Amino acid sequence: MAKSPLAIHETLEIHEIMTMKQSCLVKAVAVRSFVKDETLEKLIAQDIKDSEQALNDLQKLLADHEGGGLHE
Repeated sequence: MAKSPLAIHETLEIHEIMTMKQSCLVKAVAVRSFVKDETLEKLIAQDIKDSEQALNDLQKLLADHEGGGLHE
């Protein structure tokens, strides 16, 4: 079943969230190698996993509503 396109503001919001998530992911990956505490390293690893999943979910959402913002 085809899904209705997203409104322009919805598409922009998703892109803003993706940009923020990507920025946080890059920082988490960068600092992970400097972490000495095992508990903190596990938390960062889980955050990386969760952020990657969130980005994949958001990309899928955009793909599922392809053409979003063209028909409000």
